Amino acid sequence: MPQPIDVGSILGGRYKVTGRILASAEDDVILDGLDQVLNRPVSILVSAVSNSGNLAQSAREVATGERVSAVSILDLGTQDGATYLIASRTSPVDLLDLVVPTEHSDDDVYHEPFFTDTLGTEIFGSARDVAPSGSAYVYEDNTPLTPAHPSPVVRPTPAAPQVAPPTAAAPATPPAAVEPSAAPKVTLWSDDDYGFINDDHDAGTGRAAGVFPSGALAASEGAGHDVEEDLDEDTENAPRTGGRWLTGVIVGVLVVGALIFAFSHIGSLFNGGNVAGGQDPTTSQSQSETSAGPQASSTAPVAPVVAPVAAGITDITQYVAGAVHYGDQFIPRLKDAIDGNKGTYWPTVEFSNDSFAGATDSIDLAIELQQESTIDSVTINQIAGSGGQFNILTNSKPSLEGATKIGSGSFSAPDFTLKAAPGVKAKYVIISFTQLPKLQPFVTYPYGLKIAEISIK
Repeated sequence: MPQPIDVGSILGGRYKVTGRILASAEDDVILDGLDQVLNRPVSILVSAVSNSGNLAQSAREVATGERVSAVSILDLGTQDGATYLIASRTSPVDLLDLVVPTEHSDDDVYHEPFFTDTLGTEIFGSARDVAPSGSAYVYEDNTPLTPAHPSPVVRPTPAAPQVAPPTAAAPATPPAAVEPSAAPKVTLWSDDDYGFINDDHDAGTGRAAGVFPSGALAASEGAGHDVEEDLDEDTENAPRTGGRWLTGVIVGVLVVGALIFAFSHIGSLFNGGNVAGGQDPTTSQSQSETSAGPQASSTAPVAPVVAPVAAGITDITQYVAGAVHYGDQFIPRLKDAIDGNKGTYWPTVEFSNDSFAGATDSIDLAIELQQESTIDSVTINQIAGSGGQFNILTNSKPSLEGATKIGSGSFSAPDFTLKAAPGVKAKYVIISFTQLPKLQPFVTYPYGLKIAEISIK
């Protein structure tokens, strides 16, 4: 029976049906669509009335992971009594597989084997040990215990007149007294052991600073050498601090002189003093003004930057003599390519090859700007195409004759952007498609164009 959902319908408020792919023998229909919110192509499956329940069940099983499928489901709903499924771009075979219900068999369900007394034999290769009975290894509830786990001994609790008095603890044996040793192991040192002289210098905590120990002094006197004379000689030979002051004064005078010299020359520069070579600064200034005068006067004003605004679009394709103009039926939709809405698009007919089936050498679109403008970038948004070749040109008229090529490209994504060189200005921007991209999916032939938007900045 015919389906109420057809090309041009809007499903779920956002999915627009753009093409019809195929219909099965059971009236299940595969449609081509566009997600107008995210601007991406989608596949649509509209099931027959008899298969609506199977489609809903399959969608739930795929969503929960119970059923394995290559389909990425985006939405599921009903409209005009028909159940539809929205998925990402998928082959029709995978979509039609969803209307076939999943058959479950009892053979596919695993059943746990019944627990039997032979389980020990199956695992360990021998039957279970016979549990002892009527022995000391049995609890009161007749639960058998193995000899490795004997039953705990339970002692009866005696009554309170039956509790024996606590036995007095035996007195602890006092530790044996440590016999003092005949002589202490540590001997205290006296002041004489340190070699100090018990005179005025050694009073208090020790000798005064700069005074040698008495032992050292005695050794020196015994050798016939006067230590005090050596100390006096060392004091006389100590370095003098007067030389340091003299050095500091000399360094200070040099620094002051250097500062005076620097300030005098810097002041002469700021006050118009003579420069190196004895040239008069006034003469130098006049010469610089004379040399800079013609250059300053020849500087031209910078032209203002004019933002491009599209005023219209025209198909200027030159067809081969006698060939049918395949694009005439879509000329009214050509304005959709520059209306600022990516949800609308301008298509061509489908071609059997990427060279326009011999009808022309290229498909050319000329975008007219309100005035000559500065071109910074050109962006082309297309739907469902990959590959192909196109050139982007500028001209002062809607023609390829005399046009200047500013770039070229191919479709590897929905959007393509060309950055123009600095200073490009034009009244017309021309897109010349010299090779068609391949469409996926397609209805009859796999080559064509679906241009959603051309924006110039």
